[in-house]
Amino acid sequence: MKTTFGPQRIMFPCPTALVVTGTMENANIVTIAWISILTSSPPTLGISVGTRGFSGNEIKENGEFSVNIATVEIMNEADFCGITSGREIDKFRETGLTKMPSKIIKSPIIKECPLNLECILTDARMVGSTNHFTGKIVETHIDTEKLKDAGDPGSFDIDAVNPLIYIGGAREYRKIGEKAGDAYSTGRKLKSKE
Repeated sequence: MKTTFGPQRIMFPCPTALVVTGTMENANIVTIAWISILTSSPPTLGISVGTRGFSGNEIKENGEFSVNIATVEIMNEADFCGITSGREIDKFRETGLTKMPSKIIKSPIIKECPLNLECILTDARMVGSTNHFTGKIVETHIDTEKLKDAGDPGSFDIDAVNPLIYIGGAREYRKIGEKAGDAYSTGRKLKSKE
């Protein structure tokens, strides 16, 4: 049996991302969980940012932003950045998170986040009552000690990364669980039955 509820904004799991706008001298952080890789070539991602705060306008004005994936270790800081306004406070100062210069864009990255993506805005539009931004990923930073092979960005150790996961609808944070299988191969078991 299933129960229907009409349109809802429930999706899980979602990475908790700290999106940084502005410059090294004047930067703001907004916490979002509505994020997705959109294309692989060129690498692009999409983020949705509400209209109540001022981060959406900052992204439009600056034309760039960084996406920093939060860890369980900085859960309190990540949540704080989502429930406070950068109009009123300096979120870097209040949380103690560390700004680091990006390589290509002006918006800084966050040192405490093991994965940082520098993005240039390629599209901005309203979807319903929410800002939807598409960003071309122009640089990727990964903490070297979180990689199994320092030369392979796909070799990150997800247990060492320990990403903070947001569960939409339930409004809770979670950790990643144990590995269930290998993508692009576990389904071959069904092919062998043909």
